[in-house]
Amino acid sequence: MLYSAVMSRIYSLILSIGVFVLALDQWTKNLILEHFPREGDLTPWLSWFHIHRVHNYGVAFGNLRNLPDGLRPVLLILLPIAILTGLWYFYVRKFQKKELLGPIAMGLVLGGAIGNLIDRLRFGYVVDFVDWFYPSNGGCLPGFSKFTPETCHWAVFNVADSAISVAMVILIADSFLNPKDDAKKA
Repeated sequence: MLYSAVMSRIYSLILSIGVFVLALDQWTKNLILEHFPREGDLTPWLSWFHIHRVHNYGVAFGNLRNLPDGLRPVLLILLPIAILTGLWYFYVRKFQKKELLGPIAMGLVLGGAIGNLIDRLRFGYVVDFVDWFYPSNGGCLPGFSKFTPETCHWAVFNVADSAISVAMVILIADSFLNPKDDAKKA
């Protein structure tokens, strides 16, 4: 009975965060679709940030975008489902009462993965729009690439991508701050 109540609170936290991230992600993407009617539309926002509508036919950072047309939709729809299932089976169902960072991270992953999955089912691509960059006449820092001769850009991303990235940072930090019992015994 106690385990059930604890897991119910943990699942409620995960679901609440997931729904919030999903709603924010879909709302921002709908704003982009409404105000930036074509792929490639760009509005400078700050000296290091543009809103730039991009269609991502791949996964994170555009990886796997060159898969054959018949394979790409199947893989890019099944991949997030498989990852969410694996995370639940190997990670979420083992949460303890005192854990907070893990459930928060899982809520971020859930909302982000479903947000991008909705785009893939709806459009066949993910709507990205956050274009972060810095001026450079030389080489770019790792992770950045030349978009123009004067600027180095990070891959264009969205709210769902941000949520998943933050979740990964939380999980890595949590693994150092709160090592699991198995790791302590080793």
